Amino acid sequence: MMGVLILCVFLCGCMTPLPDKSGTVKIISSPPGAEVYLDNEYHGTTPGTISEVSTGNHMVEIRETGYHTWSQNISVMAGNTTSVSITLVPVLTSVITTPQITTAIPAAKKDVPQIHIDGYWTWPAIRYKTNPEPVLVHVEGSNVGYADAREVTTSANMYFEGRQICWTKVYLGTIKAGGHVTIDTMMLCQLPSDENTQNVKIAFENVVINQ
Repeated sequence: MMGVLILCVFLCGCMTPLPDKSGTVKIISSPPGAEVYLDNEYHGTTPGTISEVSTGNHMVEIRETGYHTWSQNISVMAGNTTSVSITLVPVLTSVITTPQITTAIPAAKKDVPQIHIDGYWTWPAIRYKTNPEPVLVHVEGSNVGYADAREVTTSANMYFEGRQICWTKVYLGTIKAGGHVTIDTMMLCQLPSDENTQNVKIAFENVVINQ
C-alpha cells in the first residue's frame, strides 16, 4: 500500500500542464466602433479582444462606413497577446452621373440593367512606401441596359503573375439606365518591387446588381 502511495505522489509531481495552443488578439481603431472580422468571421466592434485564437497566421479586417476597409495578416503565438492599432482612412469619393437619355424601347428587349465596369490602379498623390502599400483604384461603371440598377457592387482584384495579391469591395451605388458612375477609392496591397509593378494587373469581378 505504501508503494502505491509513493508512486502516485511521484506521478502527480511529474505531471505538467499541456502547453497553451492559443493566443489573444487585441484590436483598437480610430474611429472606434468599427466592425472586426477575423478570417472572415465577425467578432464585434472596436475596441475589442478576441480570446482563444489558434496559433499561426490569421487575416484581420476592419470595416466602417465612410472609411476604407483595412486588412492585414497577423501572427498569433501561444500564450501571447497580438495587438492591432490602426487609424482608418476616410473615403474620398467623387461621383459623376450623366443624365438619363430616354429612348423608345423595342418590344423585343427586356427591361433589365446591363452593367459594364472598367478602370485602373495607380499611386495616390502622396505615396507611402509601406508594406502593404496604399494604392488608388479608379472605377467606371456604365449601365447600357433599359432599366435602373438600384445597387451595384464589384470586387477590384489585383494580380501579379497570375496570383491574386489584394482585393477590395467597391460600392458603385445606383446607376440609372444610360447612366455612368466614376469612383475613386483606396486599398492596401502587398506589391512586388517597383521594377515589377508594371506586371500588376487589376480586374473587376463578382459584379452584383440589385434592381
